[in-house]
Order: sequence, then C-alpha cells, then structure tokens
Amino acid sequence: MALLSGMGKIKKAMKIAIKDPVYAVRLIKGVRRRGIRWALDKSKARLFAESLSSGYSYDEEEYLDTDGMLNGLSRKPRISVVMPVYNVDTRWLDEAVKSVLSSTYDNFELILVDDCSTDERVTKYLGSISDSRVKVTRNEKNLGISGTSNRGAEEASGEYIVMMDNDDLIHRNALLHIAEAIVGSAPDVIYSDEDKTDQDGIRKAPFYKPDWSPDLLRSQMYMGHIFAFRRNFFFETGGFRKEFDGAQDYDLALRMSERTSRLWHIPRVLYSWRELPSSTAMNPDSKPYAHIAGLKALDGHLKRMFGQGARADETDQWYVYDARYPTNRKNLLVSVIIDGTSGAENIRRCIKAIANAGTGSRYEIIVLREAAEDISGRFDPTVRVVDTSGASTFGARANKGINEADGDILILIDARVTRLSIGFMDRLAEKAARIGTGIVGSRVMSDDGTIFSAGVTVLPDGALRRLFKGSPSVHYGTPFASPLVTRNILGADGILIAISRSSFGLIGTFSESSDMLETCFDYGVRSFAAGLLNVYDPHVQAELKETEAFDINGFSQSNGSDPYSNTRLNLEDGLPVVPVAPRMKRVLGDNNDKQ
Repeated sequence: MALLSGMGKIKKAMKIAIKDPVYAVRLIKGVRRRGIRWALDKSKARLFAESLSSGYSYDEEEYLDTDGMLNGLSRKPRISVVMPVYNVDTRWLDEAVKSVLSSTYDNFELILVDDCSTDERVTKYLGSISDSRVKVTRNEKNLGISGTSNRGAEEASGEYIVMMDNDDLIHRNALLHIAEAIVGSAPDVIYSDEDKTDQDGIRKAPFYKPDWSPDLLRSQMYMGHIFAFRRNFFFETGGFRKEFDGAQDYDLALRMSERTSRLWHIPRVLYSWRELPSSTAMNPDSKPYAHIAGLKALDGHLKRMFGQGARADETDQWYVYDARYPTNRKNLLVSVIIDGTSGAENIRRCIKAIANAGTGSRYEIIVLREAAEDISGRFDPTVRVVDTSGASTFGARANKGINEADGDILILIDARVTRLSIGFMDRLAEKAARIGTGIVGSRVMSDDGTIFSAGVTVLPDGALRRLFKGSPSVHYGTPFASPLVTRNILGADGILIAISRSSFGLIGTFSESSDMLETCFDYGVRSFAAGLLNVYDPHVQAELKETEAFDINGFSQSNGSDPYSNTRLNLEDGLPVVPVAPRMKRVLGDNNDKQ
C-alpha cells in the first residue's frame, strides 16, 4: 500500500511538471541534490497549497466607495512610488507603470530609476513617457538594486515611499489605502497582503498575512509587498545596503523593526508579484545569493538585538531561517511538568521520550498524579510525583505543579506524548528565556503523520480552532504562513508549552474553570495583553497518542479577533482556506477593516 501511495504522489508531481516546465526543471535539479523524498514533499506541498487557495477569485473592481474614502481624508499625504528599472521586458514594465497611473488616489508621483539598462527598448520606452506624474532618471553608472533604490528615495518628494518592482502590479486602490493608514495612524512602516500574476495575467496564490509579527519576520521576509515606509525614517535607518543585494528589503525591514513598533498591516491584496522564470516569485532557486544575503541580514539583526551569542541558521526551505537565541544553560533549571492523569503507562512512556530527546539543560521532572494510585516507586528517584487530588481541571493541575517546581523555565507536557524532537527542551528554554516572551508553543503531530496543532486561533464567533489541523507537515507559501515557519500566535496548545518563571509571575496563574484548550488560549490572550509575544516554534515537535481525546473545539470569551491570523481566511476547520468567490467579493467590499 505504501508503494501505491508513493506512486500516486509521483503521478501527481508529474502532472504538475507537465503543466509547468519551470517547476519540472526545479524538481529535476532538486532530486539530484536532495533526493526523491524532497521532490515528493515539494509536490505534496504545492498540491496542498493549491487546494487551500482554489476558491481565490481576484476582482480588480473592488466594491468600495472610493469617493467617500477620498472625501473622508483630513489631508492627502504625498506618496512616492519608487521603481528601479533594469533590462526588463517592456510589456511588463508598461503594465507596471499603468497600474500605478490608474490609481484612484491622486497625490502621488512615480519615480523610475534606470540602472544603465543595455536594452534599447527599455530606454526608448522610458523616453516616451510624458505624464507629469512620472519622473524618469538614469544612473551615470550601474549601482545595483540597493544603490538604485536609494537614488529613487533621494529623488522622491513624498512623505512616504512605496517600493515597487519593474514587472509587478499594484491595485488601483493601493495608494488610497496607504493614505488612509498614514492619516489614521502615522505608521513608520506599512505592508499589505499580496498575490501573484502569471505571464497570462492570471491572478493566483494569495498570501494573507498576520498583523505585525516579529518572530515571523525573523523566520522569513513575510512583509514582501506592498512595502512602504516614511521617507525620513528610511534615511534615519540608513537606507538599503549594497552588501545585502537580493535581500535588501529584508535587511531594511529588520533594521526598521529595531527602531520602531509602528508597523502597519493593511489586510487587503494590494500588490501582485509577477511570476517569471527569472524571479523568486516563480522560482526560488533563481537567486540563491538572495537566500544567503537574507541569512546574513538576519544574523546581523539577531546579534544587534540579543548579543553575539545569537545567530541565524538555515533550514531545509529557501528563504526560511531559524533564529537562535543565547541562553546560559548552566544557570537555568528547567522544570518539565507532566500531566499524568491519563495513566501510569503513558507517564512511563513520556519520561522515556524526554530522556531519548536529549538535552544540554539542567532539568527536573515533576509528575502530576492523584494520590489514589501511588506510582512514585515506578520511576527514577529524581522524578517527583505531586499529588493533584481535588484538581479536576488542566489549569488547577498546572498551577499545583508550577507551585512545586523549582525551575526558571516551566515546560508543561501531556503524558500522552510518545515522541519528542531531539533537543526540544533546549529550544523551548531558549525561546522562553528571551525577554518579552510569553508562551512558547510547539508543532504537535498525530500518529498518522499529519499536524494536530500548530497554535490555536479564535473565529469571529469566539470558537477556538487548532491551526493547521490535518495538514501535511510540509512547507507551502500560500495562502497563509507555513506551519514550518516560526511565528507569533495568540494561543498555544497545552499539549507541549513552555513559559519562563518571570513571565508566569507577570501573567498570573492559569484559569481553573475550563478545559485545556480554553485555559491555554485564555492564558495566551492574557500574555498578549501583558505585552508579551507568544511564539510557535515548528522545530519543537511532539507526537501525540490518542488525539481523539483532545479533539474538542473550545470557546473563548475574547472578542473573536486574532492579530496573528487574517480575517480574509476561512479557518472553520483549522486550515487556512481561501473562501469561494461570492464570499470573497463581500470581504473585499467590506470597508470596516480591523485597522
């Protein structure tokens, strides 16, 4: 049966390859470097992402009262769209320019900076533009993408700058939405959702982003496009740096995040990234130097923020990184608190899984168990058993265990966890010990190989859902952040979580009135309200037995808003699904954005 299943995946991969020759070339190259398993996983990820986005129907005509929006602005800030140009196909350049000039917002300028293009068709096209809103300039010598972008910023007269590639498209209302954000909130940085456009003009692969998520930015450049910023702030930050060409926008975003918390998300698809064989939109392998530049940019950011012990590691995915933080393991004690209500055999197996995972940390193990069954003699004498008689809820048991624990880092784990990733304890301790961190969650796997939980979110009606439940454990880029990237979350699943003693003291004890899912989500909301960042670490993995015992949907008393999700997605089943076209139009027509 396994062989037949594998053959089915291969057939699906071949079907994709036939439709997409560029993908076929990537697949063949990947097989040579990484093997058939890598190719199958990539195909699986692509198929799954396409299934999630199959309902996407981009309507260029949004049902918005743009006149009313314009009249509602107390002022009209000037916006400069900066577009570096270099030997681009003039078809795409013309479409890019026209998409800006069709803007419903009128106080803007388009700055086109030619970086010494050798294609005469490009220079001829630029010379033919006579629109007063467009300023064309040419570098005296080739400056590269960073130097050319800086030149455009210097030429700009706008209060804010919007960066745009010379073959992409912006929505006709994009600048209007940006103007609203500027007038309403005066942010330093603005970004929006985006999608892709193929060479036939077909819109696809939407990427619906969360609000400002520092840990997601330290995993990948999720802001992408639109990327806009206050002009003065750009120069205060130092502009683009040539040594990071290919990832210059990522380097800039990281440095800007070090100087401000005023980063604004517009939850609308305002930018379309052109898929071309030479672009990373279609082929991440096309610019491997950009991946290395991004790694270098993140490493510098981490060292500036957290000291020389911090570092950026590569992952198995292009443009996805693993931020590591310094910890003093010799001075930290980790308390691993096992909720053992499911029985002695599960406890024994869980303790074995902890030992097999290995650690460089000092730790103690505390087992929460009712005294009705004395099991203290069954384990190593260093394992402490805490009597939880009378503690009938997860929160009550957790509070008892934490009260008895001596650790600086508190890890709560359910006894039904049968396997743990190598070094899980060190990774959880590393994240939890970071200043400003609340709960650290993990990737919980079902025994069938699918994801059981990758964080917890809340629906508009207050219902709780485990994110990515039922998803294959593979990396895909749309329509939401992948389950294999580190990101911030509002709620974590109590099956395996960590928190520092200091953060626990700030947030307070767990609620003792509800089940695990509701209790942990409530705790995450309180952590967020206290100004702490809850983090999902996909590199910490726990395999769970008896998932049906946890398969209960909870309900939150919060307002049903999750800043680390996106209202454009249907999360009814936990998977980030793009709604079908009719609902999509209603959402696009809704002018009551969260921001």
